[in-house]
Amino acid sequence: MQFAFFGTSDIGRHRKHNEDSYLCNPQEKLFLIADGIGGQAAGETASKLAIRNIEEFVVRSRAEDITWPIPYRKEFTLEQNSLLAGATLANRKVRELANQNPSMKGMGTTLVGVIINGDQLAVLNIGDSRLYRIRAGEIEQITQDHTVAGEQEKLGLLTKEEASNHPQKHILTSALGIEVAENLRMDLSLVDIEKKDLYLMCSDGLNDMLSDKEILAAINSSKKKSLEKISLSLTQQANRAGGRDNITIILLSFIKT
Repeated sequence: MQFAFFGTSDIGRHRKHNEDSYLCNPQEKLFLIADGIGGQAAGETASKLAIRNIEEFVVRSRAEDITWPIPYRKEFTLEQNSLLAGATLANRKVRELANQNPSMKGMGTTLVGVIINGDQLAVLNIGDSRLYRIRAGEIEQITQDHTVAGEQEKLGLLTKEEASNHPQKHILTSALGIEVAENLRMDLSLVDIEKKDLYLMCSDGLNDMLSDKEILAAINSSKKKSLEKISLSLTQQANRAGGRDNITIILLSFIKT
């Protein structure tokens, strides 16, 4: 499956620092977004550290025989195992740095990551950064938000609209660096890719400002434009809607050969 991609990050209109980090590595078919928490340098450090450690693990594990930080899980694909192991290692590194530096105590980061493998996406998410699929003019959120409101939505106690307007929609129930690996919730999924699929990865600076319908409308109105222009349009609209947080976007477009 051939693919095109574009990634961008914007500070937004109210933050003094960009605590988001992202990675587009087309050679490894690895794409990541991390949204740091902990304030200023701590959040930025956590997100960068997570991205770097996951990329390094994926690259090294493919190039040489290295020790994995966790046992291989047979119920998952190799790509899913790579994401899980990389995130486990990143979680350890963030916690170690926080324990060594009192000023960084409590720092952590969300994470959404994918590895493309043929006609499938291996997906991992921790926290509330999201992966959407746009197919046949419709949008679907692939990942589940690890927030108080997101958990209530999963249990059927809230509708999606109620969860998106809930006062506890920003209270995370899982974040990389906050928990030891055994207690850290990391969701893994496998998604089948179809011709003309478009996948949107984003930090909550986008979906907090724009509803799913607004995101879809922006994409549909720009569908003949480049991925760069679609990303710019989404970022501009999020900023016009308030831009209360950093806005990070990766777009992945697929053309079957």
